[in-house]
Amino acid sequence: MSGAILLTGATGFLGMETLAQLIDQGQRDIVVLIRAEDADGAQRRLAAIMASLYDEPERAGVGVRAMRGDLLEPGLGLSREDRLRLLESVEGIIHCAASISFDLPLGDARAINVAGVGRVVELAREIAAVGALRRLVHVSTAYVSGRHAGSFGEDDLDVGQAFRNTYEQSKHEAEHQLREAEDLPVVIARPSIVVGHRSSGWTPAFNVIYWPMRAAERGLLEEVPAHRDSIVDFVPVDYVAEGLIALLEHPQAHGVYHLVAGRSALTTGQLVESHASLLGRVPVRLAPLAAGSQLPQGAEAYLPYFDVRCSFDDVRARSLLRSLNIEGPAPKDHLGPMIDYAHTTRWGKQPLTRQAALRRVPLALGPAAD
Repeated sequence: MSGAILLTGATGFLGMETLAQLIDQGQRDIVVLIRAEDADGAQRRLAAIMASLYDEPERAGVGVRAMRGDLLEPGLGLSREDRLRLLESVEGIIHCAASISFDLPLGDARAINVAGVGRVVELAREIAAVGALRRLVHVSTAYVSGRHAGSFGEDDLDVGQAFRNTYEQSKHEAEHQLREAEDLPVVIARPSIVVGHRSSGWTPAFNVIYWPMRAAERGLLEEVPAHRDSIVDFVPVDYVAEGLIALLEHPQAHGVYHLVAGRSALTTGQLVESHASLLGRVPVRLAPLAAGSQLPQGAEAYLPYFDVRCSFDDVRARSLLRSLNIEGPAPKDHLGPMIDYAHTTRWGKQPLTRQAALRRVPLALGPAAD
């Protein structure tokens, strides 16, 4: 895009990768909305983001501007001057910001993930009113499907599902709100579980499917409380970010797109066996949780995602992205780099910048690190 792109959620994993790809693709004007006490605080947080992405952050971030804002505040907490700057310059919005906590009270989740979306829509309408807005890309989740069993398509939303947590429910409600914004060029992206970069494994966060792998490697798990035939749909962060940027720029993009593994998704049994094979170990056992059993630390939030009976149809997304030579890798092909990066960084205790991780030549997996 020739105009500015407004990116929210750049302090999160997906937002960081999206920011890096925009920079690497030569986008010259990126406004990053950051929650902070003041403008200086927003700039400091942006500097920290850039330092986690690049070895020379000041050089890489020439075209990136920090702007203080908050999804919880009226008008996004923007000053009058900052709002006017956005109205004068922004052509596209990628809204990644959200609470991804699974255990928030529903009211708190709604305040960020529903009311916050409403405030972004208000801003988008103001930008559109001056004739500049080309696209608003909203990041939802494939798990608006909740506990639905069977296929869940890109046009599906209400299928009688119950929800595992307030994150899923609030994201579902946000999509309903966006469906009412028919006056705006809105596109909704639904990623599944987002994991490390497909080739480098880079990630600042080790959660969801990482926790049982780490626990098993440390000898803390001999048995994973999960169903062997459950579907574990995960995708590398770079594929999702590529998809968001493509949806922002493609003139024919509209509606909802699943950024998922889809038909390539592994079952829990396949994931456990692939992990063990890469390490030369015997797979941990899989068995449903017995009544009264104590869950491993960290399992309470993530265990429900090892009991998923829903598959995600991504025909529309694959078709659009293939036209741009963007292909989603098979999960079995990027599991190795994920594990290698986890070991190299001692599960995040010694992190690499994204740039340094991409420079690394893939190494053979060594002994598991704590």
